[in-house]
Amino acid sequence: MPKKKATKAIIKSDTPKLKVKAGINQFNSVGMSSNRAYIYGSAVDFSFDYTASDRKEMIKRLRHGERNCGLLRQILNDYVTYVVGDGITVQSINEEHEAYFNKAIRNIDISGRFSWVEILRILTRGALRDGDSFLVLTVDDNGDPKVQLVEGHKVESPEGSTDPNLLDGVQFDSTGKLKAYCFIQSDKKARFIQASSVCHVCEYDYSSGSRGLPLLQHSYADIQSEDELLKLEMLAVRNDADVTRVLKKQGGYISSDMRAELSGSSSSSLDTIASRMGGKLIALETNEDLISLDSKRPNGNFVSFLEAIQKDINRGTGIPYEFSNDPSKAGGGALRLIAGKADRSFQRWQTILIEKVCTKVYQYLIAHGISTGEIKDTPDWWNVSWTTPKRLTIDAGRDAAQERQDVELGLLSMSECYSTRGLDLKTEMQKRAKDMKFIRDLAEAEGIPMWTLYKPAFNWLQEGQGKPTPAEVAMNNLDNNTNNTTP
Repeated sequence: MPKKKATKAIIKSDTPKLKVKAGINQFNSVGMSSNRAYIYGSAVDFSFDYTASDRKEMIKRLRHGERNCGLLRQILNDYVTYVVGDGITVQSINEEHEAYFNKAIRNIDISGRFSWVEILRILTRGALRDGDSFLVLTVDDNGDPKVQLVEGHKVESPEGSTDPNLLDGVQFDSTGKLKAYCFIQSDKKARFIQASSVCHVCEYDYSSGSRGLPLLQHSYADIQSEDELLKLEMLAVRNDADVTRVLKKQGGYISSDMRAELSGSSSSSLDTIASRMGGKLIALETNEDLISLDSKRPNGNFVSFLEAIQKDINRGTGIPYEFSNDPSKAGGGALRLIAGKADRSFQRWQTILIEKVCTKVYQYLIAHGISTGEIKDTPDWWNVSWTTPKRLTIDAGRDAAQERQDVELGLLSMSECYSTRGLDLKTEMQKRAKDMKFIRDLAEAEGIPMWTLYKPAFNWLQEGQGKPTPAEVAMNNLDNNTNNTTP
């Protein structure tokens, strides 16, 4: 019998087939395209993304940019000026501790070269430019507490290190806690210092990283492009300025005798033509044309393009472009926004300095003074506050008037009011008390009313040479009449 053909059962479904409308994924932002460059690598810990070689190369490039790019240097100068200014001062409940600290920081640098304010400035500039700055708490030969500045390129892992807990010069324990820092000395030997003795100044962007990123790490390509384009354009402008005229030649010539006569170099009677015409007379060949070169460089398009590059450099620094370059293009409301954004960035770095340097150095010095018996021990010896430089403002008069109203209404403490000006309440009140005492004693010695010295707006010399005013006479008469009236 012939074999039957096998049949396949077909199961029909009422469910319609789904049509694929997207590509490999549902996000166009991560899809492959020939119009976009492929991003190599994968999402890993920051310590693998930002390797030691990458960090060194970044330091090298940004230090070169600081020396050659005016905009980069301006951004760093603005940060150092407004973050550190004339210094960050301590305010302690214990006056003895505060006085001891202020005396100790006068000569705290172990090299004897830098003051306390200069130390803060160098730390801030290094952290912004290199990504990291370090301050080591140490002692000198006499056992006195000192600090030592160390730049970021001197902290790295020893060559050939296989310690899995050592990431780019920073050593952790098994729980991820900071343990020590590895400093490469001038003789290329590695020295590990406990983390408790090191102030690491940086702004962490990733929890998986051990080092900080430079402030301008995102824009060095733009910094280099601006520098190269500007120099090339300057060279082109110099070349155009050097060639002032162009001679167009189409053939033909004139005799040498005629050329000499026209130019005034001949001994004939025509040798004074040039002097009579005034200026210079140039003899050309037949069909020649001498024209002045009209340079069109630099043009407006180049200036706008260069400004776009500079704005991209500023983005991500925390300082708006108008703050570091040209604030004239921004209006009143925009200027307040610009100043507010810049001030927030400066306050953020002031907090970093206070938490990682100022407080740590204060506790180090006070603990040493207590241990040696130079100052007394108190339960709250570690509790201090810090006064930063005067806050950034674009309308000092308006802000001052608002602060006075807030103080009168109790919405603002006097300590905070003085702090915004970079001043200490206790110090200023002591100065004010001494000034008022001096004014009082001087008024009593000269026999004049006290208000004549500290209220110059009410000048008694213009009110009748010290005689009572009509209003005062009327008040005195009213008082006398009241007292003499019988019930």
